[in-house]
Amino acid sequence: MSDARNAVRLRQYLLTLSPEARSGLRHRLERAGGTDAIIVLDELRRLQAPDLTGPARLFFQPLEPFLVDEAGEWPFRLHRAALPRLWHWLACDVLRDEAGAFSTQAGAAVAAGDVARAERLTHDFQDCAVAFLRAAFSESDDQLLPRRLLMQLGRPRAADEVATLRWVLRGRDALAALSARLPATIDDLPPQSIPVLTMLVETAAQPREVFVYALLMVMRRLATPWQIVRLAVHAAGSNSAARVVETPYGVVLDILLADLDCQIAQLGTALAASDGAAAIRLIKAIDGAVQGLHGELAIPVGSTPGRRLAAITAEAGVVTRAALAAAGSGPAALSA
Repeated sequence: MSDARNAVRLRQYLLTLSPEARSGLRHRLERAGGTDAIIVLDELRRLQAPDLTGPARLFFQPLEPFLVDEAGEWPFRLHRAALPRLWHWLACDVLRDEAGAFSTQAGAAVAAGDVARAERLTHDFQDCAVAFLRAAFSESDDQLLPRRLLMQLGRPRAADEVATLRWVLRGRDALAALSARLPATIDDLPPQSIPVLTMLVETAAQPREVFVYALLMVMRRLATPWQIVRLAVHAAGSNSAARVVETPYGVVLDILLADLDCQIAQLGTALAASDGAAAIRLIKAIDGAVQGLHGELAIPVGSTPGRRLAAITAEAGVVTRAALAAAGSGPAALSA
Protein backbone atom coordinates (compact mmCIF):
# COMPACT_ATOMS: atom_id res chain seq x y z
CA MET A 1 0.00 0.00 0.00
CA SER A 2 1.45 3.42 -0.95
CA ASP A 3 2.41 6.08 1.59
CA ALA A 4 -0.04 8.48 -0.08
CA ARG A 5 -2.91 6.02 0.35
CA ASN A 6 -1.94 5.44 3.99
CA ALA A 7 -1.93 9.19 4.59
CA VAL A 8 -5.39 9.62 3.03
CA ARG A 9 -6.88 6.79 5.09
CA LEU A 10 -5.31 8.14 8.27
CA ARG A 11 -6.72 11.58 7.51
CA GLN A 12 -10.18 10.13 6.87
CA TYR A 13 -10.10 8.32 10.20
CA LEU A 14 -8.96 11.42 12.07
CA LEU A 15 -11.78 13.42 10.47
CA THR A 16 -14.30 11.02 12.04
CA LEU A 17 -13.11 12.10 15.49
CA SER A 18 -14.52 15.12 17.31
CA PRO A 19 -12.24 18.16 17.72
CA GLU A 20 -11.92 17.30 21.41
CA ALA A 21 -10.92 13.72 20.63
CA ARG A 22 -8.33 14.90 18.09
CA SER A 23 -6.92 17.35 20.60
CA GLY A 24 -6.67 14.66 23.28
CA LEU A 25 -5.01 12.26 20.85
CA ARG A 26 -2.54 14.93 19.85
CA HIS A 27 -1.52 15.61 23.45
CA ARG A 28 -1.08 11.88 24.18
CA LEU A 29 1.04 11.34 21.10
CA GLU A 30 3.21 14.35 21.89
CA ARG A 31 4.03 12.73 25.22
CA ALA A 32 4.54 9.27 23.71
CA GLY A 33 6.97 10.15 20.91
CA GLY A 34 8.18 7.60 18.34
CA THR A 35 8.09 7.42 14.55
CA ASP A 36 4.44 6.32 14.30
CA ALA A 37 3.41 9.10 16.67
CA ILE A 38 5.19 11.67 14.54
CA ILE A 39 3.36 10.52 11.39
CA VAL A 40 -0.04 10.80 13.10
CA LEU A 41 0.90 14.13 14.72
CA ASP A 42 1.79 15.57 11.31
CA GLU A 43 -1.68 14.70 10.03
CA LEU A 44 -3.34 16.05 13.16
CA ARG A 45 -1.50 19.35 12.80
CA ARG A 46 -2.63 19.63 9.19
CA LEU A 47 -6.25 19.03 10.20
CA GLN A 48 -6.47 21.06 13.36
CA ALA A 49 -6.93 24.76 13.36
CA PRO A 50 -4.66 26.59 15.80
CA ASP A 51 -5.70 25.87 19.37
CA LEU A 52 -8.52 28.00 20.75
CA THR A 53 -8.77 28.83 24.40
CA GLY A 54 -11.38 27.07 26.52
CA PRO A 55 -13.72 30.11 26.53
CA ALA A 56 -13.36 30.48 22.75
CA ARG A 57 -14.34 26.84 22.26
CA LEU A 58 -17.41 27.44 24.42
CA PHE A 59 -18.27 30.53 22.37
CA PHE A 60 -18.21 28.63 19.07
CA GLN A 61 -20.01 25.51 20.34
CA PRO A 62 -23.38 26.35 18.67
CA LEU A 63 -21.60 26.39 15.30
CA GLU A 64 -20.42 22.78 15.55
CA PRO A 65 -23.23 21.35 13.33
CA PHE A 66 -22.28 23.87 10.64
CA LEU A 67 -18.50 23.34 10.59
CA VAL A 68 -16.72 21.51 7.79
CA ASP A 69 -13.17 20.20 7.60
CA GLU A 70 -13.09 19.50 3.87
CA ALA A 71 -11.91 22.05 1.33
CA GLY A 72 -14.48 23.77 -0.86
CA GLU A 73 -17.22 26.38 -0.62
CA TRP A 74 -19.97 24.73 1.40
CA PRO A 75 -22.91 27.18 1.48
CA PHE A 76 -23.96 28.52 4.89
CA ARG A 77 -21.20 26.57 6.65
CA LEU A 78 -17.85 27.51 8.14
CA HIS A 79 -14.48 25.88 7.75
CA ARG A 80 -13.20 24.87 11.15
CA ALA A 81 -9.89 26.48 10.28
CA ALA A 82 -11.69 29.87 10.09
CA LEU A 83 -12.53 29.91 13.79
CA PRO A 84 -9.19 31.17 15.16
CA ARG A 85 -9.23 34.16 12.81
CA LEU A 86 -12.86 34.92 13.66
CA TRP A 87 -12.04 34.73 17.36
CA HIS A 88 -9.02 37.02 16.93
CA TRP A 89 -11.22 39.50 15.04
CA LEU A 90 -13.82 39.53 17.80
CA ALA A 91 -11.40 39.44 20.74
CA CYS A 92 -8.71 41.77 19.46
CA ASP A 93 -10.37 44.04 16.90
CA VAL A 94 -14.05 44.69 17.59
CA LEU A 95 -15.00 43.49 21.10
CA ARG A 96 -11.67 43.61 22.91
CA ASP A 97 -12.89 44.63 26.38
CA GLU A 98 -15.94 42.39 26.35
CA ALA A 99 -13.98 39.39 25.05
CA GLY A 100 -11.24 39.93 27.60
CA ALA A 101 -13.72 39.99 30.46
CA PHE A 102 -15.50 36.91 29.11
CA SER A 103 -12.27 34.95 28.68
CA THR A 104 -11.11 35.75 32.20
CA GLN A 105 -14.42 35.05 33.93
CA ALA A 106 -15.41 31.99 31.88
CA GLY A 107 -11.90 30.58 32.18
CA ALA A 108 -12.11 30.91 35.96
CA ALA A 109 -15.56 29.30 35.99
CA VAL A 110 -14.33 26.34 33.93
CA ALA A 111 -11.28 25.93 36.16
CA ALA A 112 -13.56 25.91 39.22
CA GLY A 113 -15.89 23.35 37.66
CA ASP A 114 -18.79 25.83 37.67
CA VAL A 115 -20.41 24.69 34.43
CA ALA A 116 -23.61 26.69 34.92
CA ARG A 117 -21.72 29.96 35.37
CA ALA A 118 -19.48 29.25 32.38
CA GLU A 119 -22.59 28.61 30.28
CA ARG A 120 -24.27 31.84 31.44
CA LEU A 121 -21.15 33.86 30.69
CA THR A 122 -20.87 32.22 27.27
CA HIS A 123 -24.47 33.02 26.40
CA ASP A 124 -24.02 36.61 27.54
CA PHE A 125 -20.97 37.09 25.34
CA GLN A 126 -22.63 35.36 22.38
CA ASP A 127 -25.57 37.76 22.77
CA CYS A 128 -23.10 40.66 22.96
CA ALA A 129 -21.49 39.53 19.69
CA VAL A 130 -24.89 39.21 17.99
CA ALA A 131 -25.86 42.72 19.14
CA PHE A 132 -22.60 44.10 17.75
CA LEU A 133 -23.07 42.34 14.41
CA ARG A 134 -26.67 43.53 14.15
CA ALA A 135 -25.66 47.14 14.88
CA ALA A 136 -22.71 47.05 12.51
CA PHE A 137 -24.26 45.20 9.58
CA SER A 138 -27.95 46.11 9.74
CA GLU A 139 -28.43 49.28 11.76
CA SER A 140 -25.36 51.44 11.21
CA ASP A 141 -25.74 54.77 9.40
CA ASP A 142 -22.14 54.38 8.23
CA GLN A 143 -22.53 52.51 4.94
CA LEU A 144 -18.79 51.84 4.75
CA LEU A 145 -18.60 50.22 8.21
CA PRO A 146 -19.53 46.67 7.07
CA ARG A 147 -16.92 46.81 4.31
CA ARG A 148 -14.23 48.04 6.72
CA LEU A 149 -15.05 45.31 9.22
CA LEU A 150 -14.96 42.59 6.58
CA MET A 151 -11.63 43.89 5.27
CA GLN A 152 -10.37 43.83 8.84
CA LEU A 153 -11.36 40.17 9.12
CA GLY A 154 -9.38 39.58 5.94
CA ARG A 155 -10.80 36.29 4.69
CA PRO A 156 -12.01 35.48 1.15
CA ARG A 157 -15.53 34.57 2.31
CA ALA A 158 -15.67 37.05 5.18
CA ALA A 159 -19.24 38.20 4.53
CA ASP A 160 -20.57 34.63 4.44
CA GLU A 161 -18.61 33.65 7.55
CA VAL A 162 -19.85 36.63 9.53
CA ALA A 163 -23.44 35.97 8.43
CA THR A 164 -23.22 32.33 9.56
CA LEU A 165 -21.69 33.38 12.88
CA ARG A 166 -24.39 35.99 13.42
CA TRP A 167 -27.45 33.93 12.60
CA VAL A 168 -26.37 30.67 14.21
CA LEU A 169 -25.64 32.52 17.45
CA ARG A 170 -28.90 34.46 17.09
CA GLY A 171 -30.81 31.19 16.66
CA ARG A 172 -28.76 29.34 19.29
CA ASP A 173 -31.60 28.32 21.58
CA ALA A 174 -34.08 27.45 18.82
CA LEU A 175 -31.48 25.39 16.96
CA ALA A 176 -30.52 23.60 20.17
CA ALA A 177 -34.18 22.77 20.78
CA LEU A 178 -34.50 21.47 17.21
CA SER A 179 -31.38 19.34 17.63
CA ALA A 180 -32.76 17.80 20.80
CA ARG A 181 -35.96 16.76 19.01
CA LEU A 182 -34.28 15.17 15.99
CA PRO A 183 -33.13 11.54 15.86
CA ALA A 184 -29.36 11.11 15.85
CA THR A 185 -29.63 9.55 12.38
CA ILE A 186 -32.53 9.42 9.94
CA ASP A 187 -31.84 6.41 7.73
CA ASP A 188 -34.71 7.23 5.41
CA LEU A 189 -37.17 10.11 5.25
CA PRO A 190 -40.65 8.63 4.81
CA PRO A 191 -43.62 10.76 3.69
CA GLN A 192 -45.34 10.57 7.08
CA SER A 193 -42.37 12.22 8.80
CA ILE A 194 -42.15 15.20 6.47
CA PRO A 195 -44.97 17.34 7.98
CA VAL A 196 -43.50 16.89 11.46
CA LEU A 197 -40.00 17.82 10.33
CA THR A 198 -41.36 20.82 8.44
CA MET A 199 -43.14 22.00 11.57
CA LEU A 200 -39.93 21.63 13.61
CA VAL A 201 -37.95 23.61 11.03
CA GLU A 202 -40.57 26.38 10.92
CA THR A 203 -40.64 26.57 14.73
CA ALA A 204 -36.86 26.93 14.85
CA ALA A 205 -36.78 29.58 12.10
CA GLN A 206 -37.09 32.57 14.40
CA PRO A 207 -35.95 34.99 13.04
CA ARG A 208 -36.37 33.89 9.45
CA GLU A 209 -32.65 34.13 8.72
CA VAL A 210 -32.20 31.07 10.96
CA PHE A 211 -34.39 29.02 8.60
CA VAL A 212 -31.57 27.75 6.39
CA TYR A 213 -29.57 26.60 9.42
CA ALA A 214 -32.57 24.66 10.70
CA LEU A 215 -32.74 22.94 7.30
CA LEU A 216 -29.02 22.19 7.42
CA MET A 217 -29.40 20.68 10.88
CA VAL A 218 -32.04 18.28 9.55
CA MET A 219 -29.94 17.56 6.47
CA ARG A 220 -26.96 16.72 8.70
CA ARG A 221 -28.98 14.00 10.43
CA LEU A 222 -30.04 12.38 7.15
CA ALA A 223 -28.07 9.30 6.18
CA THR A 224 -28.87 10.31 2.59
CA PRO A 225 -28.58 14.12 2.63
CA TRP A 226 -30.25 14.73 -0.73
CA GLN A 227 -33.54 13.55 0.80
CA ILE A 228 -33.86 17.02 2.36
CA VAL A 229 -35.38 17.98 -1.00
CA ARG A 230 -38.51 16.08 0.08
CA LEU A 231 -39.27 18.91 2.51
CA ALA A 232 -39.03 21.36 -0.38
CA VAL A 233 -41.41 19.28 -2.49
CA HIS A 234 -43.85 19.14 0.42
CA ALA A 235 -43.64 22.91 0.93
CA ALA A 236 -44.19 23.61 -2.77
CA GLY A 237 -47.06 21.14 -3.02
CA SER A 238 -45.48 20.00 -6.26
CA ASN A 239 -42.45 18.12 -7.53
CA SER A 240 -41.86 20.77 -10.18
CA ALA A 241 -38.37 22.19 -9.71
CA ALA A 242 -39.68 25.55 -10.93
CA ARG A 243 -42.31 25.57 -8.16
CA VAL A 244 -39.81 24.40 -5.54
CA VAL A 245 -37.31 27.19 -6.23
CA GLU A 246 -40.07 29.75 -5.76
CA THR A 247 -40.46 28.69 -2.12
CA PRO A 248 -38.05 29.42 0.76
CA TYR A 249 -37.22 25.70 0.74
CA GLY A 250 -35.78 26.05 -2.74
CA VAL A 251 -32.47 26.98 -1.08
CA VAL A 252 -31.87 23.26 -0.43
CA LEU A 253 -31.46 22.70 -4.16
CA ASP A 254 -28.70 25.30 -4.32
CA ILE A 255 -27.05 23.74 -1.25
CA LEU A 256 -27.18 20.22 -2.65
CA LEU A 257 -25.79 21.27 -6.02
CA ALA A 258 -22.94 23.20 -4.38
CA ASP A 259 -22.21 20.22 -2.12
CA LEU A 260 -22.00 18.00 -5.20
CA ASP A 261 -19.37 20.34 -6.64
CA CYS A 262 -17.37 19.98 -3.42
CA GLN A 263 -17.72 16.19 -3.53
CA ILE A 264 -16.40 16.12 -7.08
CA ALA A 265 -13.33 18.03 -5.89
CA GLN A 266 -12.92 15.46 -3.11
CA LEU A 267 -13.26 12.70 -5.69
CA GLY A 268 -10.39 14.18 -7.69
CA THR A 269 -8.24 14.26 -4.54
CA ALA A 270 -9.10 10.67 -3.65
CA LEU A 271 -8.35 9.43 -7.15
CA ALA A 272 -5.06 11.33 -7.24
CA ALA A 273 -4.09 9.61 -4.00
CA SER A 274 -5.16 6.20 -5.38
CA ASP A 275 -7.64 5.90 -2.54
CA GLY A 276 -10.07 3.50 -4.18
CA ALA A 277 -12.33 3.11 -1.16
CA ALA A 278 -12.91 6.86 -0.81
CA ALA A 279 -13.34 7.24 -4.58
CA ILE A 280 -15.98 4.51 -4.72
CA ARG A 281 -17.82 6.03 -1.76
CA LEU A 282 -17.83 9.46 -3.39
CA ILE A 283 -18.86 8.14 -6.81
CA LYS A 284 -21.79 6.31 -5.21
CA ALA A 285 -22.76 9.41 -3.20
CA ILE A 286 -22.59 11.71 -6.22
CA ASP A 287 -24.49 9.31 -8.46
CA GLY A 288 -27.06 8.62 -5.74
CA ALA A 289 -27.68 12.33 -5.19
CA VAL A 290 -28.04 13.06 -8.91
CA GLN A 291 -30.40 10.12 -9.42
CA GLY A 292 -32.29 10.98 -6.23
CA LEU A 293 -32.86 14.58 -7.28
CA HIS A 294 -34.07 13.45 -10.70
CA GLY A 295 -36.38 10.95 -9.00
CA GLU A 296 -37.87 13.47 -6.58
CA LEU A 297 -38.10 16.50 -8.87
CA ALA A 298 -39.34 17.19 -12.35
CA ILE A 299 -36.27 19.04 -13.67
CA PRO A 300 -36.42 20.17 -17.31
CA VAL A 301 -33.12 19.50 -19.05
CA GLY A 302 -32.82 23.10 -20.22
CA SER A 303 -33.57 24.66 -16.81
CA THR A 304 -30.85 26.08 -14.57
CA PRO A 305 -30.97 23.10 -12.13
CA GLY A 306 -31.12 20.69 -15.07
CA ARG A 307 -28.04 22.20 -16.68
CA ARG A 308 -26.17 22.20 -13.37
CA LEU A 309 -26.98 18.54 -12.73
CA ALA A 310 -25.88 17.62 -16.24
CA ALA A 311 -22.64 19.53 -15.74
CA ILE A 312 -22.02 17.82 -12.40
CA THR A 313 -22.59 14.38 -13.90
CA ALA A 314 -20.28 15.16 -16.80
CA GLU A 315 -17.56 16.58 -14.55
CA ALA A 316 -17.64 13.56 -12.23
CA GLY A 317 -17.19 11.33 -15.28
CA VAL A 318 -14.31 13.43 -16.60
CA VAL A 319 -12.52 13.41 -13.24
CA THR A 320 -12.86 9.64 -12.93
CA ARG A 321 -11.79 8.88 -16.51
CA ALA A 322 -8.81 11.24 -16.33
CA ALA A 323 -7.57 9.65 -13.12
CA LEU A 324 -7.94 6.15 -14.53
CA ALA A 325 -6.17 7.12 -17.73
CA ALA A 326 -3.30 8.67 -15.75
CA ALA A 327 -3.02 5.46 -13.76
CA GLY A 328 -2.99 3.46 -16.99
CA SER A 329 -5.69 1.19 -15.63
CA GLY A 330 -9.33 0.40 -15.97
CA PRO A 331 -12.21 0.44 -13.47
CA ALA A 332 -10.49 -2.22 -11.38
CA ALA A 333 -8.09 0.47 -10.19
CA LEU A 334 -10.83 1.93 -8.03
CA SER A 335 -10.97 -1.21 -5.92
CA ALA A 336 -7.23 -1.47 -5.46
